[in-house]
Amino acid sequence: MSDPKLKKLLEISAASKVVRAKATYYPTFVRVFIPNTPYMKDPEGFEKSATHGMLLKLSVDEQYETDVERSIRRTRKRIKDYVLCNEFDLFATFTFRDDRYDIGHCKTRMAGWLKNQRARTGKFCYLIVSEFHKDKALHFHALLGGYMGRVEPSINPKTGDQLSQGRHLVYELPSYTLGFTNVKKIEPDKDSQTKVGFYIQKYITKDMPLFFGKNRYWASKGLALPTEEDNPQEWYKHIEPTRHYVNDHGTILEFDKNTNPLTDMFLEVHQ
Repeated sequence: MSDPKLKKLLEISAASKVVRAKATYYPTFVRVFIPNTPYMKDPEGFEKSATHGMLLKLSVDEQYETDVERSIRRTRKRIKDYVLCNEFDLFATFTFRDDRYDIGHCKTRMAGWLKNQRARTGKFCYLIVSEFHKDKALHFHALLGGYMGRVEPSINPKTGDQLSQGRHLVYELPSYTLGFTNVKKIEPDKDSQTKVGFYIQKYITKDMPLFFGKNRYWASKGLALPTEEDNPQEWYKHIEPTRHYVNDHGTILEFDKNTNPLTDMFLEVHQ
């Protein structure tokens, strides 16, 4: 065979496996994705249609997306996975009083506060994204978990009452003296965690400043992620799902823990 590109494609195709379903195991539920068209995954992780040629990706949108669009899509998924697999109890916004237009300065000062607080109050987990204000001033949105520092009510100086936004009471972190903080407590139930995950995803845009290593988010080490399995045993065909979605790419089934013994068995195996 004289064409090296064709030879390479044939080698990849031979080593690929057809994926007809994909299960993602979270701490409290399992999600099963059944694509409309089975796709092939080669050893390097690339996905392509199993029936429409080697170079066609799972969706037309993904086939023509730019590197930036792909990065944004993957970052949003990663953030959602972090939120669903870890316990965050505070949603905080950090602003800066000085040099708030200097990205490098703000990153350094924020990193210093995190290091200082972990040394003073003990280890806690965090997930941070950045946003430019309308005037291009930088501020950070963060999810904090297990933070043992002081969290105090934010008081309206005119009325003496605690501030609120919607149905959420507002708090602040007195240890943060670089600017202002706006803190809300996150309920531990899955719906609240999911809502926070979707809320923080909206800040992931192509215009956002990047963190160290050109990442679009900043996370503490050791955060848990879900496990994934291609072509799981077809137990999901015999159980009524807790939630059922259909999109342009396929069907999504979700099974909550403690609703069926068979579901619980598969969750325990993958935790």
